[in-house]
Formats: sequence, structure tokens, C-alpha cells
Amino acid sequence: MANINTDVNQFPSLTWNHLNINHTHLQNSIQSGVDFSISGLSDGIVLTKKNKSDFSSLNSVCVTGLGQSFDNQFDVVISELDLPVYEFNVSGSNPVTPVRLSYEAGAGEYSVADIVINAGNDTESSFILDFSSQKDYEGFLGIRIRVLAKPFSIVHLATVNMLSDGYEGFVSVGSVEEDNACIDIVQLELGGKNICNGATHELSGYKSCSRSKISYVVNKDHSLDVNYVARQSGRETSSFMRTDGVVMDCASKVWRGTIDFIKGCKDSEGDEQEDVLLLNPDVVNKTLPVILCGEEDVDGRHGSSIGRLGKDILFYMQSRGIDEKTAQKLMIRAKILSACKDIPDEILVNKIQSFVEGAFVHE
Repeated sequence: MANINTDVNQFPSLTWNHLNINHTHLQNSIQSGVDFSISGLSDGIVLTKKNKSDFSSLNSVCVTGLGQSFDNQFDVVISELDLPVYEFNVSGSNPVTPVRLSYEAGAGEYSVADIVINAGNDTESSFILDFSSQKDYEGFLGIRIRVLAKPFSIVHLATVNMLSDGYEGFVSVGSVEEDNACIDIVQLELGGKNICNGATHELSGYKSCSRSKISYVVNKDHSLDVNYVARQSGRETSSFMRTDGVVMDCASKVWRGTIDFIKGCKDSEGDEQEDVLLLNPDVVNKTLPVILCGEEDVDGRHGSSIGRLGKDILFYMQSRGIDEKTAQKLMIRAKILSACKDIPDEILVNKIQSFVEGAFVHE
């Protein structure tokens, strides 16, 4: 058994402590590794399971969203439990057939997985991770993903969380984009009681880019804590983040979004937006979009839209025989299904639809 006990999702530019938004705390005991069911491997993508020591220098190159302290402690956990690192080496282009990693967590499991994607020059690849558990199961599941994108490579990544109410966990993503490289991420946070989600993109290459979309629903007394950072040091880089979610019942959600324009990133652009629908006055919602600017010749945009169902929308729906409760369910379904169009897996999309119907629409 090994322990994770550290502050995570550290906000790059600290604000007032009494707001309780600068970071959150992650603590749990880890017992085992994740044994994924993997499909879709092609001739251009090779999977090897390596020892943690093979990646001992990676933390100084690729920091994930939960933070440097977390990465260092997570490495200790991987080493103490002697868990393998899933390494995917991409040398060809086949974005039509995604590599799919699926996992259904068992009762009382406290597991983690470490994944590294090495995208070679001028390649395009797609990876889908979905994880779930039975309705009454309790446990902990954590996944770290690091993407190293070589020049002119494109990596599509999707993560889908459909854990049960008794599960806690995290997804921590880090990427480094070299010249003209791009990472395209879609994340759905639908399950779990207390979930941390973090992503850091190091856009160091000329004309490198990152595109991120997150959709979520947080209900009951659950919590979701999100930290997004785009560090743009290369010239003519671009970052885009769109977050779309629902907070209901007495749930809580924190979203931190930071675009960091580092001196030398001339002609770069960044855009981060969040749209939050609050369905109960008892929810707690904290949103902190920030732009740090060390370079003058850049274009940065950020914003947040937070509110309830507007009276005009409710009036329109009620005039067509749709009551407020049904209108709320329609909005939840629409927000999640809009993200599904970016997931190239019909079977998984159907599974997501069934989960949403059972967890939020017909509850």
C-alpha cells in the first residue's frame, strides 16, 4: 500500500486564501494498478509496459495539471507498488481507429494508472479512456496521462468518467507540444463523489496548439475540482478551452482556468470560456478565469457565463407543455450530448447516453 497526500490543482497566481480556491487537497491510500482492456492498436502504435525508472526525467519536462508536488508523489506510489507505465509510441497516422482503454472498477478497489503517449513526427492518433463502476461500489481511481507531441503531430484524447457515487478519484493530464504540434482533448466528468481534474499544456513549439473541451454534471453532495493551465512560450501558439456544465442539488464545483503568455510568445492567442448552469440555490460554484501576460503582442480572451434557466427559456418551454423539471433534464442531456459528437466511438456514446439517462434524467 502507498499513500497520496498532497495539495493539488495549485492556482498559478494566488488569490485570497479565504476564498478556498488556490488549491485543493488529495489524500488516499493506493493498493493496486489498473488493468485496462485495450483495443484498436494498429501497426503505427506500439504499446509497452515499462518500469517507472524509464521515465525518471519526465517530471522536469512535462508537469501535469494536478501539479509538480503531485507528480513527484505519484512517481513514488508507482515505484513502491511496482506498477507498470503504459507507454504508447506513435509512428504512423490512423486517427479513424482510436486506441480505446476501458476499465470497470471493482468494489473496494484503490487503483491508479500511469500513461505516456509519445507522438512521433508528422503523426496523427486518437486515444479514448473510459472508466466506470457498478452502482453500489466504493473505491478510488486515479489516472495520470502525459503526452509528448513531436513536430507536426496531432493527438486526439478523450476521457470519460462514469464512476458510481461511492467512488473518488482524479484525472491529471500534462502535454508538451513542439513545433506545429497539437493536442485535442475532450473530457466528460459524469460520475464519482469527489473528483479532481487537472490539465497543463506546455506550448513551447512554434505554432503549437491545444484545444480542450470539458463537459460535466455535478449532483447530490458531490464535488468537482478543475484546474486548467496553458503555458504559451512558443511564437504563434494558440490555446482554446471550453467548459460546459451543470451543478445541481447541493453539489460544489471549482474551475480554475489560466492562460500564461510567457515572454517571447509573440503573435500567440488564447481563449478560455466556461458556461455553468446552476439548478439549485444550495449549490456552490467557484469560477476563476485568469490571463497572465508577460508578452505584449498577444491576443487573450477569457470569460464565464453563470446562471439559472432564464425566464424566457422557461416561458417558451412551458408554452409548449414542458414543465421546469423536464426543462432542466433537457438542458442536462443537451450539454452532455453536445460533447459526445467529438468522441468517435458509437458504442461508448450510447453508453454515455444510458448513464446520463439513469443518473440525472430519470433519477
